[in-house]
Amino acid sequence: MRLHDAARAFATEAFGERFPYVFALHDEGGHPHVHLTVRGPGVGRRASQSAQGRSGGLARRFAKALRDRGVEAEASPRRARGVTRKAERTPVRKMRERFAAGPGPAPRVMVSAWRQASSNPGRATPWEAAIRERQTRIRRALAAEAVALSHSERAEDRALGAALMDHLRRLPKVATREEQLSRLSDRSRDAPGRRR
Repeated sequence: MRLHDAARAFATEAFGERFPYVFALHDEGGHPHVHLTVRGPGVGRRASQSAQGRSGGLARRFAKALRDRGVEAEASPRRARGVTRKAERTPVRKMRERFAAGPGPAPRVMVSAWRQASSNPGRATPWEAAIRERQTRIRRALAAEAVALSHSERAEDRALGAALMDHLRRLPKVATREEQLSRLSDRSRDAPGRRR
């Protein structure tokens, strides 16, 4: 109920009576989340959280509404959480699920990704190199901040520095989609009992 109340408070504060909105709360498999759709002037649009995150801070405002109701929440960019891949678009996910279940064709984007991964194994593309470099910079900055905090005279700062180091240790290894698909392909090729 606190998530629902936070969503209502956030939407009222962010959009009020300027724009009509509707939201729905889902709890699929222990992952509660809210879908919020706002109708802007003229045409119905889906507000981009990333675009708003840089200027309007919608994600930060929603996290604050959650914290105000006792729900621990932070608004952080996915890169700071070690997530390098964007979320799969819903239509692609649905097509992939149909394909995996048997009745549908493989989505073109999926076929293209498999081809790319199998044609250049181990060879990084320019965008993969940029992803790795960005993650390296982020992780170095976080590590430098953790070290600085660990040398503070304040116990709260030292505790925060230790928590930040723990966060850094738990960040997932940087892996692009092509690298993940290439590893899957290698595993299936090397699986025992596979005909050659």
